[in-house]
Amino acid sequence: MASSPTAAELAAADAERREIVARYDAGPNRTGREQDEAPDPEYSPNQLDHFGFYHRSGIPAEVLAAEDRIKQADGKREAKWRKMLAPSNQAGAGAASRFSRWHKVCSKNAAGELTFSLKFARRVYKGIPEKYRYPVWYELLCIDDARKQSPVAYSEVLQFARLRSPDVRQIDLDVNRTYRNTDFYRVRYNPRQRVLFNVLVAYSMYNIDVGYCQGMSQLAAFLLLYFNDEEETFFALSQLFTDKRHAMHGLFIPSFPKLYRYIELYQQCLKKFLSRVFLDCVPFSLAIRIWDVFMAIGEPAVVGMAFNLMRLHSRRILRLRSDEDLLHYFGQVLPSDYSFSEDEVLDGLRDCLADMRAASLLPGLSREAELPRTPFSFEPGHRLDDSVVEQRRASQNNVESMMRRSLQRRLSPSAVAAASANGGNDLVVSTGSNGVATGDQSETASAQQPVATDSTVVVTAF
Repeated sequence: MASSPTAAELAAADAERREIVARYDAGPNRTGREQDEAPDPEYSPNQLDHFGFYHRSGIPAEVLAAEDRIKQADGKREAKWRKMLAPSNQAGAGAASRFSRWHKVCSKNAAGELTFSLKFARRVYKGIPEKYRYPVWYELLCIDDARKQSPVAYSEVLQFARLRSPDVRQIDLDVNRTYRNTDFYRVRYNPRQRVLFNVLVAYSMYNIDVGYCQGMSQLAAFLLLYFNDEEETFFALSQLFTDKRHAMHGLFIPSFPKLYRYIELYQQCLKKFLSRVFLDCVPFSLAIRIWDVFMAIGEPAVVGMAFNLMRLHSRRILRLRSDEDLLHYFGQVLPSDYSFSEDEVLDGLRDCLADMRAASLLPGLSREAELPRTPFSFEPGHRLDDSVVEQRRASQNNVESMMRRSLQRRLSPSAVAAASANGGNDLVVSTGSNGVATGDQSETASAQQPVATDSTVVVTAF
């Protein structure tokens, strides 16, 4: 058990926290940059892609092709989305919705689950146009409700956290290496980095069960690419952690209960469909399309995308012969060359979710252990026990070794040989057209996976 910090150690920690906060307040033009602070990355404008990412060797052809597909698709779809949703003249907490027809495409059933019109469901899979992504995500995450239900104002949480959060140093380190290859976060201590820092520091004291965990910085930075200000991003992050559709809380708390549940669910999917499964990064143009679906339906999109990834890339994965080859393939090859268009991947995701639904393998509602237990608030003078912080970080450090052991077991030579001997037939990509719920009530569904009616689709059967 960790010993209690001395008065001198507490004073030193307070001084370091004040110094870090002061750097963000001073901004990029402050005097006296740290000697060991790396210079900001330098890029030229012709290296900047549609999403604000820099490419040192010039924008790759596949990225340019993705940009063209997105622009063409958005041009065709914007009018349909405008007609379907009818943007309202009002916005913010005083408006019922940013769309006058939102109630016709999205509502809550008796169980409190979101239901969508089939037209809306199909169009989410085709991709939300850039112009509508922010307001649609805003509505899907119920940001106005989150503001009203919060026990304390964001400004009060932020002010307190900047003085007391024990995670300020780690957050500062992670902000410094988050999306530095983008136009938004390239310059150290610029306004975007300051907003990202504020959101993470505030949430570290708002959700005491989680505090701060590595990985949260990239999630919050991604949200900031679309949400207008830091308060909206704060509540969007909170909703992703606490809303039962998403409940990412269980992926970040010590012992990581949702991570282990996902692994168990993957194993069930493998027994039914494949021999192994992984989930890793994808090109950004594809990532935002996946996030469109995740914002709407929550965690089934995560499991379904892992299944879909293996279906699409099974033949190439079978030819890999070592952990290093596999990690390189998922970490370097796929993010730059996914080999399938965004529409092909989303069609495959829809098919995978349909297969999982028919096999009763869609994840149900999040378990209590995956949701916050400590009330979202704080008391003046409150300071987290340093042993709690140490426990958080020790639990986090166990994840990488656990995942590597799982990887080694699933790619054992015997498993690869058995699959190869079968000609890879169990891993052949299959396609279909029944991924989106069609309102057919002849399918069997569990109590947690209700069958869609002819006009709406329940979130777990999306």
